[in-house]
Formats: sequence, C-alpha cells, structure tokens
Amino acid sequence: MAMVAMVFGGCDNDSLAPFSSKAPSVDERFLESMEYNNRVGYPTLKVKDDEYRIYVCTDTHIHGKGTKFQQFIQLYHDDRDCPAAVHLGDLVESSESYDHFVDLLEEVPASPSKKDTMFVTLGNHDIFYAQWQSFTEHWPASVYYFVVESSGKTKAKDLFICLDSAQGKIGAKQLNWLKWVLANSQGNYRHVIVFSHVNIFRRDNTSADISTTALEETYELMWLFTHYGVKQFWSGHDHSREEFTEGNVKYIIVDSMEDDNQDAAYMILHVGEQLNNTFHFIGREEE
Repeated sequence: MAMVAMVFGGCDNDSLAPFSSKAPSVDERFLESMEYNNRVGYPTLKVKDDEYRIYVCTDTHIHGKGTKFQQFIQLYHDDRDCPAAVHLGDLVESSESYDHFVDLLEEVPASPSKKDTMFVTLGNHDIFYAQWQSFTEHWPASVYYFVVESSGKTKAKDLFICLDSAQGKIGAKQLNWLKWVLANSQGNYRHVIVFSHVNIFRRDNTSADISTTALEETYELMWLFTHYGVKQFWSGHDHSREEFTEGNVKYIIVDSMEDDNQDAAYMILHVGEQLNNTFHFIGREEE
C-alpha cells in the first residue's frame, strides 16, 4: 500500500559500497511510482467526524524484534479516531529483510472495526543495500498522495503528499508533479500536508549527499509550500526532534523510534479546523 548514518571520514571503498549500489535514480523511482498510481489511483480514507488523528513515526531501523514499533502499531490500531499512520522512512537497518518488517505489521491484529493502513516514505536505508525491489513488493510507489475525507458536518477533505527524498534529491520530474498536485489542490482541501524522509534544511555531514537537499530545491520547495498554502512539512532522518515555522509553514523533524533509543518518540497530528502536533515517548514513562 501506498510507504545510522555512516561516518565517511576514514572509510574504505568496501564500507562505502552499499551507498553506491545500483539503486534506481529518483527520476526512475518517480516514473515507476506514477505508473502504479495511474493504474490504481490514489487512496481516499473516509472518517465519520471532522476531527481525527494521524500517528507518525520514523527511523525505526528494525534489525531485531522491533519492540517499540510493535507498541506503536498497537497504539494507533486502538485509536478509533485514527484512520492511518505514517512512517517517514528508514524502516529497516541496512541488512534487514523487508519481510521481517511486514511480519511485524501482521503480528499486532487490527481493531475489528477498522482496516489497518500505514503509509510509508522511502528512506536512504530502504534502498542503498539493493532493497528498492523489496520495498516496492510491499509499497509499490514512493511518490503519492492520499486524502482523508470526513462525512461529518463540514465534509472536510485533507490532502497528504509523500515525496521521495531517499537520495537527498527531489528531481525535476517530481517537482513538476508536486506543482501540479498543489495547483489542483487550491480550494479543494481544508489542510495540505507534505512529508518525506530527508529534512530539506539541515546538512548532516555524516551521510554526504544523501542528507543534503540542493539549495535550489530547498528554495523551490519553500516557495511552493508557501504559495500554495501547505500547512506542514514532516521529515525524519536526523533522529532528533525539531520544530520551526517559516512562511506560515510548520516544519517538523520527528524523533527516531529505534529500539535502542531511550528517548524514542512518535508524533500525533490532531486534525480539526486547526492542526495540533503532540509528541509521545514510547517504551518508557512520559515526562
């Protein structure tokens, strides 16, 4: 359904090999995604009320039991006001099979009254060990959008757009698609939210270009978000929370949710006429 860093200094060629593997380019992944989207369409989730919640996590880097991820699944399954969860990428650790990740999704049964839905973003750890094929077996598109539509009093519709930034690039084809989606969103949605894996502002020098969005793309994205009234942009990758507002757009980096992170946390987006974001520790008592 539309889904630690390496220190380069002193690394030899063998240690860099996974990051130079033959992953398809962002343009190639975009074309594959569009072929799938054009064939099956974009999902619309129905909710009864004008207010609902979206659960968001990132950077689980699953390489064992995925205990915290299982807890996260149970939490959003049990929330009857949550139509979907979003994972912002780096699902698995470098050598881990996607089959194990999907098994974790199935280990926690969905609430009888709702169908399980998790939308996933492509992260750098999800492709650089020749895992693009594994990813697409479970999430056939890395670029897509979905809509949440209320049957409540306001009949509100909200738009959520997923971008592929797994290699630190958006690319011209994806940018043009984003412009088209945003232009056609005008007047049709209560809220528009964009999410991806890599933060478009911070340069993380531990991972070279996969952590760096070109300045030209950052400027273009900022202009598009402001011009078309995007409310929020979510990302992961940096493993530490950050929130700031620029041009009436709220930019949020969500905490990592690795099992060995004692400060692991997830975010809940509370959706109504206004948007409110809360953050919750997982695997320990909240402070």
